[in-house]
Amino acid sequence: MPGLALVAFPPLPLLPETIIFFKLLERIKKIKQGGKFVTALNHLFQPIKIGSMEVKNRLVMPPMCTRLATVHGEVTDTLIAYYVERARGGAGLVMVEYCYIDEKESKAAICQLGVQSDHHITGLRELAAAIKSYGARAVLQIAHGGRQSDPGKIGGRKPVAPSEIPDPLLSEMLGHPNHVHALSIDEAEEVIESFVEAARRARDAGFDGVEIHGAHGYLLSQFLSPFSNHRTDLYGGDLEGRSRFPLEIARRTRKKLGPDYPIFYRLSADEFVHGGLTLDETRQFARMLDQAGVNCIDVSAGNYSSMHRFIMPTYYPNGYFVYLAKGIKEAVSVPVIAVGAINEPLHAEEIIAGGAADMVAMGRALIADPYLPKKAFEGRFEDIRTCIRCNEGCINRFFKGWTIRCAVNPVAGREKHYAEIPPARVRRRVMVIGGGPAGMQAAITARRRGHEVALYEKSDRLGGLLNIAAIPDFKQDLRRFRDHLISQVRQMQINVVYNREVNRQLVEAERPDVVVIATGSRLHVPNVATINRGNMVNALDVYSGRIQTGQNVLVVGAGLVGSETALILARQGKKVTLMDRLEKIAFDVEPLTFMALTELLGQAGVEIRTGLNIEAVTETGVMVSDKGWNRFTIEADTVVNALGLEPNQELLRELEGSASVVFAVGDCYKPRDVGDAVHEAFSRAVGLEPGQDLSRDMGSAADISFMGDDFYYEPNIMAGVSYGGYGERVH
Repeated sequence: MPGLALVAFPPLPLLPETIIFFKLLERIKKIKQGGKFVTALNHLFQPIKIGSMEVKNRLVMPPMCTRLATVHGEVTDTLIAYYVERARGGAGLVMVEYCYIDEKESKAAICQLGVQSDHHITGLRELAAAIKSYGARAVLQIAHGGRQSDPGKIGGRKPVAPSEIPDPLLSEMLGHPNHVHALSIDEAEEVIESFVEAARRARDAGFDGVEIHGAHGYLLSQFLSPFSNHRTDLYGGDLEGRSRFPLEIARRTRKKLGPDYPIFYRLSADEFVHGGLTLDETRQFARMLDQAGVNCIDVSAGNYSSMHRFIMPTYYPNGYFVYLAKGIKEAVSVPVIAVGAINEPLHAEEIIAGGAADMVAMGRALIADPYLPKKAFEGRFEDIRTCIRCNEGCINRFFKGWTIRCAVNPVAGREKHYAEIPPARVRRRVMVIGGGPAGMQAAITARRRGHEVALYEKSDRLGGLLNIAAIPDFKQDLRRFRDHLISQVRQMQINVVYNREVNRQLVEAERPDVVVIATGSRLHVPNVATINRGNMVNALDVYSGRIQTGQNVLVVGAGLVGSETALILARQGKKVTLMDRLEKIAFDVEPLTFMALTELLGQAGVEIRTGLNIEAVTETGVMVSDKGWNRFTIEADTVVNALGLEPNQELLRELEGSASVVFAVGDCYKPRDVGDAVHEAFSRAVGLEPGQDLSRDMGSAADISFMGDDFYYEPNIMAGVSYGGYGERVH
């Protein structure tokens, strides 16, 4: 998807609040009192009042779209199961995702939740009651997509906006300008009333509060921002004019719901685009919201053109815009919520203890581990499954129109079926070969079901390729996920055999019922006429720091590994060229990681050359040819091979027929990402029951594919269908 980074962004502010210290266990004190743990997270687990409502702790699950509703926006049992798991896990406040407010242009995506009519109240009431039954407070977010709505999702109508300015990113993704209609005064009045009625329905459905979505470039944010509002009437011009529309919604909502009902407002305190909102203006607007009767301000950042700044990939510091919440908090008298890649409970504690915010929202972290709050309260930090900020299951699938998943949590979005996994009916002897993410996940899941598991690792440590992938400073979340898997293997007392190469003789001697082969992958070596192997080095060796390069480096292969290797080398002060035969770099990553990588590579001074084929690797560099068959040499002291991975399948072929069931998972089957490895391993291990054909072709097993099109919704084929492909409507 070329050209996604459409605007030049201001530099990131690296303030003290953005720096995280991860020596977690050393800083946590646990005292056993009366059979309960009391942790040092004293601020995080203190109750708080939001208006008239008391919340049991300061941990918030923020609103995040799941596509688990029906095509008509109705609640499904699958959606309820998803939210129940987060409430059961201990979050004090559970905010339910973006709900569109009318049958016109407010919907932003297919299978989005709706609160556009009284017909939806019954299902929403069941959802609210389910969340509240576990002691959490339930808040419903109401929203309007504005110019960020896709015409295909709103019946072909033009999206509406304050001004006739198409959204740059959505236009790029659609491949043409997303023409919009500027709301008239009368039309704006209709939208205001739709917001007020949607808030009333949220209250009538039993939600404890309602959040007005005024962030991320949606309609209210569009009115507030000079980036998207060029009006000259009462809804435009200076801050007073631009704030009139969202403030009128807040005031009328307060009037409709009475003085005591909690109202939240989500605000992008800085849009991170030239000509957009900045903290100076949003501080003033926040004071207006305070005076209008809003009880809590949920401080986020960005719009679609800077989406990689508010749904941050791993390259940005955890919680790097907490300073925005602090700035808003200093301007208002009501509680403030901080958000933004806050993955660690200790970090959340520091934010609250330091006065930067009153509550902390942990979004992707709670997708990865719904029980993070409970585990943190009990001091079980090693048990927390850390979000790795890959954005594959939660964001990339959303862009593709698929239901929510999580790379590290194979149950996310499938809680209805897998939240409780029963013991196996028949205990089987399982041999897992390879201690990478797929091997560890297969061993953990099989052991959890009650099988007898032995895990064989040819080296002296578990982790596999994660041990290399997690080395860079910006992969701290991946390191913690690797350590979590290793911790689970240890806690479940899985028999791990280190420094042992497995062969057919060993398997036949051990006589397992099932052999799971997770031997991973290796770097592909190009088949070209000439290779100077002394000049070409392995990207994984460079990535890990085992090999030092020269000053002038050419990285061949511009996928994720190659792009990250180029970034690492450029930050070391090397002159780096990144080349690929394709016309774009980072072709194997989701859009937000692509936006971030291209931005950071540009800032680091990496030269990018695309559309080139390798002809030969020489002592002085690489001879290449372009599409016109012109040949020339790109000079380099060191050539780094990042041309992708190929599966290690020699053992798979050797062990065929050595046990009743033999199959491969992870990169050994097909090199992909950690999400595919984890999901494949989990799903195959869940199904270790006699009579199931587990040796079937993995390529046909769409139900266990992390990025498969198992739940893809097309509006034309779903027309007239009253429920989504995964989960039944709640009546």
